[in-house]
Amino acid sequence: MNNPPPRRGDDDVSGDMIVNKAYQQTEGYIPRTDGGFRDWLNNFTTLIAADPGRYGLTSADADVISNQNTAYEGAYVPVQSAETRTPALVQQKDAIKASAVGTCRVYAMIIKSNAGVTNQDKSALGIHINDSTRTPIPTPVSSPLLTIQGAFSGEHVIRYADENTPASRRKPAGAIQIQINRHIAVSVNPDPTGSDLVGLFTKQPVLATSAPADVGKTATYFGRWVTRTGLFGPWGLPTAMTIAFGGAVEQLAIPDGGLEPGQPLQLKKAA
Repeated sequence: MNNPPPRRGDDDVSGDMIVNKAYQQTEGYIPRTDGGFRDWLNNFTTLIAADPGRYGLTSADADVISNQNTAYEGAYVPVQSAETRTPALVQQKDAIKASAVGTCRVYAMIIKSNAGVTNQDKSALGIHINDSTRTPIPTPVSSPLLTIQGAFSGEHVIRYADENTPASRRKPAGAIQIQINRHIAVSVNPDPTGSDLVGLFTKQPVLATSAPADVGKTATYFGRWVTRTGLFGPWGLPTAMTIAFGGAVEQLAIPDGGLEPGQPLQLKKAA
């Protein structure tokens, strides 16, 4: 006798033997497979029937659930045998299952939203408990790359990108802004310690202004990412440019990895 092929949602059929899939909760707490739903429904029915008030329900509610369980059990068993399985019985089983799923989902949501029912009891019923604990945002591990895109009289135009994605303007995961600091001195100071805050920025380009008294001095800029909770990532490599008012402006090119002791700076014209 030829066995009908398994239908979507049915248990697997192999020869004359039915292979019952293990009950697994997928993204929804009510299993999709027929066998998995049968196990879930039996457990749901048994616990509620034993003590409806424990779950905020009444005896009448327990009877409704029990009737759904009885109906589904009666429709489920015949389609598990190749000798009794027919298309009409499978269709009937699917309809009864849909009714049982709909009914139990309503009761499950009532129980889930009832603060008087413990999470332990909800889990015992096979109801998924939402995780109310937020995943903490980690401290940024990458650094921003700063580029002085242009210079005007007493002003430096700065753009930034993450060192891991230099071609993108996106900040790394968890970072919502960049902190930019600077030293203003007669020469480059590649150490961010003691530098002054330029500001915290969420958009670019950043315009950094200087006082006329600083003309001819060097502004060395540093950047680091900042999270919403105030966690700071590591400082990135510095970039520097002379401060000019009304004259030619030269950018001081600092090589990757910083300066070696005694290493001279290279100058290049700003765009």
